[in-house]
Amino acid sequence: MQSWFKVIFKLRLEEFLAFILLVPMLFFMVIYYGEDGFRDSNVDRFLITGGVFLLFLGIIKLKDLKLLLNSKIGRLIKVILDFLRETLPFAFCISIYTNMHDMVHLVNPNDVDLYLMAWDKYLLGFHPAIYLEQFITPGLTDFMYSSYSAFLIYILIFSMYLYIKKENAAFRETLVSVILTFYIGYIGYVFFPAVGPKFTMSHMFETSLTGTEITDRLSFLMNYEISEYTRRDCFPSLHNGIIFLVLLFAFKQSRTYAFLFLPFAISLFISTLYLRYHYFIDMVAGFALALIVFYFGPIFNNWWEEKRVSNAFL
Repeated sequence: MQSWFKVIFKLRLEEFLAFILLVPMLFFMVIYYGEDGFRDSNVDRFLITGGVFLLFLGIIKLKDLKLLLNSKIGRLIKVILDFLRETLPFAFCISIYTNMHDMVHLVNPNDVDLYLMAWDKYLLGFHPAIYLEQFITPGLTDFMYSSYSAFLIYILIFSMYLYIKKENAAFRETLVSVILTFYIGYIGYVFFPAVGPKFTMSHMFETSLTGTEITDRLSFLMNYEISEYTRRDCFPSLHNGIIFLVLLFAFKQSRTYAFLFLPFAISLFISTLYLRYHYFIDMVAGFALALIVFYFGPIFNNWWEEKRVSNAFL
């Protein structure tokens, strides 16, 4: 037991979480492979993730080689390796995210869309996706698709901002908290599978989300191989939750950055409803999750790092 304890705490928190989530991901792929609704691209993605993980292990070994400090090229390589060592766990997180929400409908086929619709009606008295139809224009749809699709870009920009400023503690607590939010969200998808207003309420819409070529291209990329028969990633809304979490950390670390980012965040929040990807209750759940992780994420990560340090001296 003590030896397993040592092995676990040699890993960083986000690395341990990736390993924990990779196990059920592999299990579900083996169990449901070949069944109706299973996407073969999940296997390809898993193999790519495995290859990247082996690369990651190599980077951990190589980045501390003293040989790299003997030349300018070597020092440049070390800078790149250090950066990859810090950021590749986020790539694992995204890979697990895409695989998990594609297989939720196989693990738990009991969609809860009707309950989420009822919550929206109870809280607001109307359905946001239907209410927002009156504001639909091609230009606004282009803008909303641009906002929605910038989700990962916003995460990476703020993370890079902290990394370049060498605010290592802030970088670590932000990135680890984002990854932790993703993983909690996956669990939510399994227990509360929902396809979203776009499909569940399609018979209720009177106006289509038409835009220019911008909308056509972005919607194609986001909806590629996605349908009500595969994807379940509504509750909680990670688009809302994680961008709200980034906004909270931005206010904590740099108010100037936060105020500059605020209108972009608000437009993304609105886009999740306007584009019919989420119910209002999804947004509320995402915000609540962000608040919880904003408080407990750094505490949990600091506790884990203390265990790692103490374990190194055992």
